[in-house]
Amino acid sequence: MMGVLATATIAVPIASAAGGNLSDAATEPQALGQEATSAGAVRENSATANRSLQRAALPVASEDDVKKQFTKDALPDVSIEKPKEAPAAAPEAAQDAPKSSSSGYIHPVNAPITSGYGWRVHPTLGYRKLHDGIDFGASCGTPVRAAAAGKVIEAQYSGASGNRIKVDHGNGVITGYFHLSAYKVRAGQQVSQGQVIGNVGSTGRSTGCHLHFAKMNRDGQYSNPISLLR
Repeated sequence: MMGVLATATIAVPIASAAGGNLSDAATEPQALGQEATSAGAVRENSATANRSLQRAALPVASEDDVKKQFTKDALPDVSIEKPKEAPAAAPEAAQDAPKSSSSGYIHPVNAPITSGYGWRVHPTLGYRKLHDGIDFGASCGTPVRAAAAGKVIEAQYSGASGNRIKVDHGNGVITGYFHLSAYKVRAGQQVSQGQVIGNVGSTGRSTGCHLHFAKMNRDGQYSNPISLLR
């Protein structure tokens, strides 16, 4: 009997001890899980706190700074050169403006002199004859201008001279424009210097388009018109 009780008494503490050990063994995994969860939470909280600190450390751009940066990036500093204006074209009247002279008269056309005043063998008659003017080698249709202001005293066809115009400039000087293809004025009309009075032609006794320019007095006596053009 004592042996049995002793055995039972011994068994109980062993069982108690064993039960205690089993209880600890059963709860250990749960405690480890809780510790792991707690450690993870700590790490997560630490990372969140670090990110918050980093965001707080970064400078915050203002709205004006953003606008300035956007404008700077979108509109680079590029200088644009203003296109140069083309020079204005000279008026048509100025492009063929005749040459002036020291005497105050102008050339009736812009063309070279092809035959001067004086005696010569006439190109169509074949004998020596006074050439009572100077010839300008201008093409047919070229505008003919009054050498000076004056009054038109003749604008008509006249035999060998063809269509001709005479302008009285006063002071005993009259200029003649012969072999014209057309008139732009009429007798009795006042004209200004440089005004177009007719067009070059080859009417009358002529071998081709040219302007015969003459100088005469009121008595009809001719003289060298080159004196008016120097």
